[in-house]
Amino acid sequence: MKQEALRLAEALTEERSWEADGVTVLTVSVTLPQLAGKSLRARRFNRYYRRFCRAYLVYCARLLLPEAADSCRAAMAVSAPWSVARATLDWRASLRRGELLSIVCDARESICGQPPFCIRRAEVWDLSTALPVPLDEFFPPHAHCKKLLLRFAREEVLRRAGDGAPNRGNWRAALRRALDVRNFCLTENGLSFFCPLGSLPGAKEGIVTFTMPYDAEKGPFLPPEA
Repeated sequence: MKQEALRLAEALTEERSWEADGVTVLTVSVTLPQLAGKSLRARRFNRYYRRFCRAYLVYCARLLLPEAADSCRAAMAVSAPWSVARATLDWRASLRRGELLSIVCDARESICGQPPFCIRRAEVWDLSTALPVPLDEFFPPHAHCKKLLLRFAREEVLRRAGDGAPNRGNWRAALRRALDVRNFCLTENGLSFFCPLGSLPGAKEGIVTFTMPYDAEKGPFLPPEA
């Protein structure tokens, strides 16, 4: 019997705010994907992102709230301008192709007196099982995926340096440390992977993204449409 095709449903949303000394110092907005239906696959997918939402709210309460409260008190002590700290966690589908759904989540933080911060997390889901797909599924058997991605990223950094992009410091070692092969997404143009904000010396564009074009022989493979 053919499985029911899964489709995206209304997103999971949460809004929270916290006070310190009677003043609202932090507001948080969360939007994450959900699937329609009550099948085991849909419940598994939805449960994953509900847990992600709860974990992010705990992170905000434990780590961001004290920083937001301190920034408010410091500004009030010297009558300096101040604004409420804000954190958002939202998502987008970078590719839906056949049974594969690629999800990218960005968490952004803005606290008065501190530089804005963003962290990106991505997963590729096989909707036939509602399980994440590992990177090696998009390359030939026995391929050294991390080495392939590192080589591509190094060549791309050097190419960008030729176009004027900075690559000061020991960027090769920083790139090797920063690369997490579990954190990638699929796009129309290729397989994208990321280096976290501030992980590469001299990089000023925030999260550094590399997109490796699809290759039917060497990988990464373009997922079939059906």
